[in-house]
Amino acid sequence: MRTNAVAIAILLMVVFLVPGNGVAGVDWTRAAGMDVTLFYPGVASWEFLNSDDHRLGGREIKQMRKDCRHCHLGKGGELDLKADEIAAGSVKMKRSHNPFEPEPLPGKKGLLSADVQAAYDNEYLYIRVEWDSKGAGWSKGAKKPDRVSLQINKAEPAFRKYGCFITCHNDLNTMPESPSKKEVSANSYYGGQQRDDVRLYAFYARSAWDQRRPEGELSKKLKEGGRIDLVSVELENGAATAFDGWVFDDRRWEDKAGEASGVYTKGKYAAEFKLKLKTKDQFDLDLAEGDVVSIGMAVHDDGASKRKHYVSFPFTVGLGAPADIKAEKAR
Repeated sequence: MRTNAVAIAILLMVVFLVPGNGVAGVDWTRAAGMDVTLFYPGVASWEFLNSDDHRLGGREIKQMRKDCRHCHLGKGGELDLKADEIAAGSVKMKRSHNPFEPEPLPGKKGLLSADVQAAYDNEYLYIRVEWDSKGAGWSKGAKKPDRVSLQINKAEPAFRKYGCFITCHNDLNTMPESPSKKEVSANSYYGGQQRDDVRLYAFYARSAWDQRRPEGELSKKLKEGGRIDLVSVELENGAATAFDGWVFDDRRWEDKAGEASGVYTKGKYAAEFKLKLKTKDQFDLDLAEGDVVSIGMAVHDDGASKRKHYVSFPFTVGLGAPADIKAEKAR
């Protein structure tokens, strides 16, 4: 899969990166967009958001009343979070006194700003993400890639309010309560896939890493649109590799390569995603003009891996419809 994905990604880079326009038919100099501030969350998880450590926020989230942006995002887009202190490992949770980051990375900044744009035509929704970076993963001989990923959903209320936090848990790989590799590989589900790691899952699909919800609940959630589409671009050694996947009771990558590209130039990464509006793939989101989708974004920058990434609060993109970003139809 990886070989084919690299080949497709390189081809897409040639197609996408047309001077002045980018994706064929999309003039990014005129496309609607917004600045999205991402922050370093440390080990803040869905369990933290619902706990007494989150104080008043935990009570509101348990009842699904207020979303993250209501309390933490100002009218000008500024974040009310101690992101730099979290990254430095110097701030602790209120009740448990556990550090938000037990393994701080020296010099890690708490915030990252990305410019996000969107457009669509009769076949695709296009999303472009650009951010300032040292390009550590892009450098020749880099040991770890950089990456940008989007979780996308249009039907699940919890995702609309809390974004990718509904898929982040204390028992995921590298998180504080992660089970041992031996425990995971001994589990019938993970062992059957020859895996020893626990990945993202939606809280309504599993109550814990080894406890799936009843089949009836899972089927109902799938019919209601609870599966979260996932697209990602890995940026490594001067090449962009696209991945297509989903999150529900697990995070899984499909065998097919995603439709996306990326490049590093003049101190910036730029990644462009193509999301087919109508698809026969059961794991992809069906889209139409007038739809509004919610997006949670993650950026692994400066060679950071696993959980040590930046994340955004959810934002919305409308296909010709009012949203945080109202995508206009490309002509």
